[in-house]
Amino acid sequence: MSKAAANVDAPAGAVPPARVAVIGSGPLAAEVVRNLGLAGIPVAIHRPEDFWVTLRLAELQDCYSAVAAGGDRDARRQLNRLSQVAGVDFVNLSLGAAGITVESFPFGSDADCACLECAPPLSGVDADMLASDPIAASVAGALGAAAALHCTGHGARRLHVPALDEPSTSASLERRSDCPGCAPAWRTPRVIRTRNRWSARESVMPDTTQLAAQTVRLSDALVTRCECAACGPVAGLTGMVDRPAADFAAEAPACPMCGSASLQIETRDEFTLGELMARFAGGPIPAKFALADIGGATVCFDLEAGLPRDAGGPPDLR
Repeated sequence: MSKAAANVDAPAGAVPPARVAVIGSGPLAAEVVRNLGLAGIPVAIHRPEDFWVTLRLAELQDCYSAVAAGGDRDARRQLNRLSQVAGVDFVNLSLGAAGITVESFPFGSDADCACLECAPPLSGVDADMLASDPIAASVAGALGAAAALHCTGHGARRLHVPALDEPSTSASLERRSDCPGCAPAWRTPRVIRTRNRWSARESVMPDTTQLAAQTVRLSDALVTRCECAACGPVAGLTGMVDRPAADFAAEAPACPMCGSASLQIETRDEFTLGELMARFAGGPIPAKFALADIGGATVCFDLEAGLPRDAGGPPDLR
């Protein structure tokens, strides 16, 4: 049965669950959604700037695939990583001066395939030409929708259409051993949905020492230290600690003592369980998930599972 034919039969009046997550905005994303709608595929649309908060890991796991149809390279890398963890096919769709590019990564059926970061982007694919060429956007949207429904099996591939009146090329994308997205040897993890509360229960207290030494890698780097280069530790800067580093990526606050912007900020995404229990004392951490190597296999702890449905994403400690 094809993925299109496998669409759920929802009760009358019910909204069927999304089968493709589209991360994008503007004409390109709209064309992808329109073509998926013609095939009867329910779609969830998320904006590139905040999908990390609005798209839960569990929701993505219920999808056939995720399509990046807009957003900068960093947003696409994040979606690539989230799709890897979820074990869901990922399609990276671009339209720019170099033409149409459709990159397909079948994470759902091929754990050994290359990822987005294995191959450098083609020059010019991110240049905006959508407004001046709606026909190209329409063609790109159709190709992206087709890839979202048939991205299975035969490794990662790149389809490049330089112009509508020129021949296209299709090439396989090879996995790189030094790729930051795949190394060390990547395998789709088992996902465990868990409560985001970092304290040891009484039933496991005898094993606390062993548990405390277990290392985990968080989905979001956290600020672990923030000091003024001139004043040293400042009480007014402690609010930055244990919050996502991404909150301060654009513009870090100035020192409340001397007004200097020369802050010494330390960030990390790898911790032991003992450190997390000490830092968050039974409360939630602001991350989507945590990865741990247990018994020779990678396990993913979904930290959003215990949040209220309307919370939208990683908990905010502010």
